[in-house]
Amino acid sequence: MLDVRHVSLHFGGVRALSDLSFSVPEGGICALIGPNGAGKTTLFNVVSRVYTPTEGSVTFDGADLLARPRHQVMRMGIARTFQNLALWPTMTVRENVMVGAHCRSRATMLASALRLGTRTEERRLRAEADEVLERLGIAEHAGHLAADLPFGTLKRVELARALMARPRLLLLDEPAGGLTHSEVDALADLIQDVAESDGLTVLLVEHHMGMIMRLSRQVVVLDSGTKIAEGTPADVRRDERVVAAYLGVAA
Repeated sequence: MLDVRHVSLHFGGVRALSDLSFSVPEGGICALIGPNGAGKTTLFNVVSRVYTPTEGSVTFDGADLLARPRHQVMRMGIARTFQNLALWPTMTVRENVMVGAHCRSRATMLASALRLGTRTEERRLRAEADEVLERLGIAEHAGHLAADLPFGTLKRVELARALMARPRLLLLDEPAGGLTHSEVDALADLIQDVAESDGLTVLLVEHHMGMIMRLSRQVVVLDSGTKIAEGTPADVRRDERVVAAYLGVAA
């Protein structure tokens, strides 16, 4: 589903990614781990076309992703969440989630601004958003402002917004960051259920090793922009390079 080949990205003299290669099979859950500054979010930004790599190729379901403009990425079937919440605090939860379907909207910008023939589509998207919120267990917050909700709930709102795009590849950037242990467990259950029921391919950046061990079938480990290990979660935990660079203790 996703194939990253010999990707390098330099910002002046800073090497953010160096000759990075890995593949994620369709329906797989792949974790991307490493210390802070290893290049994980940078790779997400390459896949979502925020950055263009200095070298290398990225293909999505056989299509050259780097040849597509940024605004087409979601239309291709790629959605993401963010390490730092990227929600509109003065919009309701439902409105934030509806934004995730903009790539599927048939209305033009002018028609939307003048509200010409958009009421039917708005009703449809509201119903879809409510279905997603119900599925993620936060339907009771649909009419609440995002600013009024706790952090753990907002993490689910971001996931709901990404699912509104009906993605085939879901990029999750530290979804468990800032959550309690019980919230992490519940979120892991949710991600697993959604991925299996929707047949999603997932690329997961996460520091919570319990979630990684539970969800992922494949782990890619980065250090200073370079891949130092790849394999199953159990294999990676025993890798001496991973222990030295990231885990810090032997498994």
